[in-house]
Amino acid sequence: MTPAPHSDTPAGRSHTPAPPPSERGPHPLRRLVQQSGLYALGNVVVKASGLLLAPLYLNLLTEQQFGYFALLDVTARVVITVGGLGLAAGLLRVLTRHTDPEEHAAVPLTALALATGAALLWGGLLWMAAPALARLLLDDGAMAWTVRLMGLYAAAKVVQSVPLMLMRARERAGLFLGATFTELALLTGGVVWLLGHLNRGVQGIMEAYLLAAAGSTALLVGAMLWRIRWRLRRALAAPLLRFGVPLAFAALAALVLNLGDRYMLKALADAGTVGVYDWAGRLGGVINMLFVQSFHMAFNVIGLKVLGPEGDGRAVYRRVFRHYVVWTGWGVVGLSLLALDVTMLLSERPAYQAVDTLILPIALGFLLYGLYYIVANILYAVGNSRAIAVVVVGAAVANLLLNAVFIPWLGALGAALTTTAAYGLLLLFTLRAAQRHLHVDYAWGKLIRVVLLILVLVSLGRLGADAPPLVRLAWRGGLILAYLPLLLLMRLYTLAEIRVGVARMRDQWRAFRREAA
Repeated sequence: MTPAPHSDTPAGRSHTPAPPPSERGPHPLRRLVQQSGLYALGNVVVKASGLLLAPLYLNLLTEQQFGYFALLDVTARVVITVGGLGLAAGLLRVLTRHTDPEEHAAVPLTALALATGAALLWGGLLWMAAPALARLLLDDGAMAWTVRLMGLYAAAKVVQSVPLMLMRARERAGLFLGATFTELALLTGGVVWLLGHLNRGVQGIMEAYLLAAAGSTALLVGAMLWRIRWRLRRALAAPLLRFGVPLAFAALAALVLNLGDRYMLKALADAGTVGVYDWAGRLGGVINMLFVQSFHMAFNVIGLKVLGPEGDGRAVYRRVFRHYVVWTGWGVVGLSLLALDVTMLLSERPAYQAVDTLILPIALGFLLYGLYYIVANILYAVGNSRAIAVVVVGAAVANLLLNAVFIPWLGALGAALTTTAAYGLLLLFTLRAAQRHLHVDYAWGKLIRVVLLILVLVSLGRLGADAPPLVRLAWRGGLILAYLPLLLLMRLYTLAEIRVGVARMRDQWRAFRREAA
């Protein structure tokens, strides 16, 4: 497979393309671990900054205001997803599948031009629709300026998606990490100043979001234009959009799965309930960011490459499925048992303590979502993005219907349970579509055992919910640690496999220390 041309020189200078990572780098699984680790590091810092800002959100905003912020955040993600037209995914597809060097050279700038046009269009539409959206989402048409700030932020993120995907396509996880940290520093500083010092409320948060996105986008686009050839090719617009647009709508449906219940709670309950549920979702997002997204960012690229001419990659997919289930399951146990104490440390408001009952179904849902990414990668590889769109839209519709039934009955817990059920449907339907192209014998028995282990440990942890904080933490911490030896008892790993894994980790650590020295 011919790689995307890459240059460390300004536009227009000649260069010699580097060999593809599959030829110059380590085994795909090792690359997956290395890059997932870097992405996970970035996501850990992102989540750590979120916890740093959480006391400001939870104590300077009312539950209702926090709910309004959550609704603006969800709406921004919808605009970013739809407005981006799937161009970032299309860029990855073209770079990993097309072999013409001239096409490779023209792909980045063509995708950037299309994304910029889309950002201007959607930003303009949101600017005009701001008063109506303010009345709908924020119960106050006078907050139209806050909605406009959200629209400008979303437009900047649409443009930013192209240089970020180019880094991922070229497996430059370190550069991706640097870009993430830059935006994060701007965002954290902006929120601390505008919300914490000036007490500008929800509008101040959106001002900080815009500041961070605009600053990082300017840096990323400038760096991209410095390193690529300045070539446009109109003919590339069709394959970029043909592959990307269906995925954009699939991603929109995935957002409905992830975040659409905020809209349903606003319609069927109130903004305060949205705020409490969104806090539980943000804690549950630790699983999404630390395990699911960091894993997906690496596997989305490497998983496509192992299905290339070198082989069908089935063994890689089987092993990745198994390891992901086991270690993400441990994360689900830890998060479910620590969420209450983390929340009580950050805020004394009793309403947020409902997180103790909401967190488990939310975290389990994210575990299933990661499995969907593994299975769906086969559909990406064969170019069947329409099947992905159909399946995700179907699961999203099912989620909305279930929410309409269970939210009036169970409130926020109903939203959490139905979202988990919808993730299960998404996984099953995607599996059915993917197996038609490439049959992989995934370790479903191990998934069932991990889920049972999670349910038992979390149920035992709930027995100490009313105990004094130190006693509760000791009891729940012991259950989290008990997960590891229980892996052997449940036959999720053998002792020999653990020894091999420890030896490989030791070798990796020694290699890292040698390189650092």
